[in-house]
Amino acid sequence: MASKQSEDLARGKWFRGFFEDVDPDNDEDGLTEQRLEQWRPLWQNPFADPDNGLSGSDHSPAFAANVDVDNEKALEHTGAAQQQASPSQESLVPKPIKALVIHDGPTWVNLFYDLAWTATFSTLTQNGNFADAWDTVSYIAFFLVVWWLWASQTLYSIHFYTNDWFHLLSIFVQLIIFGLLAATTRGYDVTAYILRSPGVDILDPKTMDEMFDPDRYQKDRIASYSMRVIAFSLAASRAVHWSQHLFVWSYARRTAEQLKISVPLKLRVLPVGLAISNGLFWAAAVVTFSDKGKTVSGAKLKFIFWAAGLISEVLLHGLMEHLKWHDSNSGAFNGSTDSKETLQESVPPQPELHQVPSSSQSSQPAPVQRKQIWPVPRSNVNLRDRLEGITTVILGEGINGIAGTFYAAIAAPELDEPVYANIACAAIIVYFLAYFYFEGPTGRRDPKGSSIRGMMWLMLHLPFMLAIMLLLLGVKNQFLLTSYLSTMTKTFGKFGDVMSVENLTLGDEDSAKNMRLKNFLLKRGMNWGDEFRELNKRVTNNGSFLLDDVSDEHFEETVDVWYQQITLKFMVKLYEAFMGGNKAIDSDTEATLQQYYQPNSTLALDDLNGVLDANYLCHYERIINKLLESNLLGARYITGLAAVILISLGIMNRVHSKPRDRFQWGIILTRISMGISLLFLLLLNVGDYQTLWVLDNQAGIQAGVFKWIWAWWVLPTLSVAFLVEFILELALHRLAGLAIARKRGRLSGPLRRAFFKPLNRA
Repeated sequence: MASKQSEDLARGKWFRGFFEDVDPDNDEDGLTEQRLEQWRPLWQNPFADPDNGLSGSDHSPAFAANVDVDNEKALEHTGAAQQQASPSQESLVPKPIKALVIHDGPTWVNLFYDLAWTATFSTLTQNGNFADAWDTVSYIAFFLVVWWLWASQTLYSIHFYTNDWFHLLSIFVQLIIFGLLAATTRGYDVTAYILRSPGVDILDPKTMDEMFDPDRYQKDRIASYSMRVIAFSLAASRAVHWSQHLFVWSYARRTAEQLKISVPLKLRVLPVGLAISNGLFWAAAVVTFSDKGKTVSGAKLKFIFWAAGLISEVLLHGLMEHLKWHDSNSGAFNGSTDSKETLQESVPPQPELHQVPSSSQSSQPAPVQRKQIWPVPRSNVNLRDRLEGITTVILGEGINGIAGTFYAAIAAPELDEPVYANIACAAIIVYFLAYFYFEGPTGRRDPKGSSIRGMMWLMLHLPFMLAIMLLLLGVKNQFLLTSYLSTMTKTFGKFGDVMSVENLTLGDEDSAKNMRLKNFLLKRGMNWGDEFRELNKRVTNNGSFLLDDVSDEHFEETVDVWYQQITLKFMVKLYEAFMGGNKAIDSDTEATLQQYYQPNSTLALDDLNGVLDANYLCHYERIINKLLESNLLGARYITGLAAVILISLGIMNRVHSKPRDRFQWGIILTRISMGISLLFLLLLNVGDYQTLWVLDNQAGIQAGVFKWIWAWWVLPTLSVAFLVEFILELALHRLAGLAIARKRGRLSGPLRRAFFKPLNRA
């Protein structure tokens, strides 16, 4: 009996409410509101309260005095007016009035949108060679375009996003577009068909019917398809964006008819203007899909259309943000705002503007003039939250790339001290990048001022975010470069020591099984027995004569060539370990390597005889320079990227809002000054010899950047600069806190004397 009762209790506990009906009055956990919001309509009027079955009292009220004026000045003037007004005049002073129509949307949509957007350039970031300046230009151009896709959608969502299926489906379509863009970045190159043809290093226009090289045919095919998909995706994304603004415009016209006022010019700019940019983007798609897309003129025209469309959109959005909501000639509104003749049920009662009478001498307050205000839509999308979210995603993408290189360090045969130092420096750089952005003088505060200021603040994030991506990519490449060169140096030293102490004899099988050399080469992916037997074959000419008959000259030359070849194999094996396998080596360099490994290689003999090219490099050094080309290029400009980040942060902090005191100004100026200081390090690129290796008598005129690399100080320099900036900002924060304590009477005397005292004891 007791067990049956316990079963009934358990069943009642787990299945409570199974047969109950909905209780709309019991909504302690928000379930009722959640259901009504999830049962979203197909579309909603952004200028009316959300149509989700909730009464007006269920919404938290939103207040704004004037949503378009400079808030910094408006708040000051409003506060002063309220202080100076007499009790009889308080009713005449402008008070906060309901001017916003709030539409809440699910926050997961924005996060999912950001993650999908990141995928558009993550493949290009992870697989890009960046072997020359044009590779970087390609990346910048692609990032600029896809960043504007995100920025324009964010600006739209802030103003007009409504919780309906129209907007959810439009976001879904854009996710598909992002997927198409992410899938085509491998064949993307801005120089294709302009400076060089896909698959070759020169411009050699050929149709696919004229190609017989399989590798070139495949690369041309991928490049052509990639450009077509990119062109279509960009045009489709602009069409979706235009349709969203047309959707808003249609509801604006309906609302204007019901309110009997005209549609603000602010709402007309983008529906009309985006028709121009859409035409340009679709024109670029038509050119790309045509045969002319593979010609020099057609390829250039495509980029001209894209640039014109992009610039026009930025200017149109800037104009839209600049215009006011209440500049329309709505005229005076007679009667109460809840007049059924004026407002339909679908449009909620709108606020009224209260104006102070011009004559302050009248004892009786003059009648208040009433004027109809256009309902200002606003979603729960916050610009600062969106920018902080996307910055976090970009930082995470960069961290993921850096962390992926640690596996190469673990798999390396041995690591030198600079590798451990660079791991610490990379962590410091990433940490302070996040700290400077989120803990700056404007951190955790929304931008103040007009909408155009908010857009300027948004646009300044473009160079900042681009520089973050390129800097973190550069940090990864410099970590790999330092690890590679330091490990190479240590490997050569150990190999020379082992060879000098081991008693090796050609033709001796015990020498071919030498355990110390066997283990040494096994760590580097090579077989000592095979290499030693290969040397024996070369010396004896495949056994055609005895070792005793070998001349000293032939013996020394053969051993020297073999030694150069085996050390080059060390270099290549280390490169594959650090840089991602043999796929990281291009076909031309691989062909040169195989030629160098030949028994009678003329390349190795030239190096042995000291034959140098115009840059005083031997074949051996040219091969290594070619392998490290992208890493060396990154070292040249990495300080410039760090400078752009700090300077952008300083300007962003100033544009965000007016600095209130000298301490806030101090942080802004220290960031800009540190950025300018880092720019001077670009002078390290100046020098007569722009190579990693030079002769001893040329060391004095070698570019300083290569000496910087060999000193293992690339990443430590950046980490020291960021650490100094952090200390300066920390000191300014401390001084600001002491200044506050002094203003409150808790501190007296110079601030420097109380610098290290706790504020509660100051």
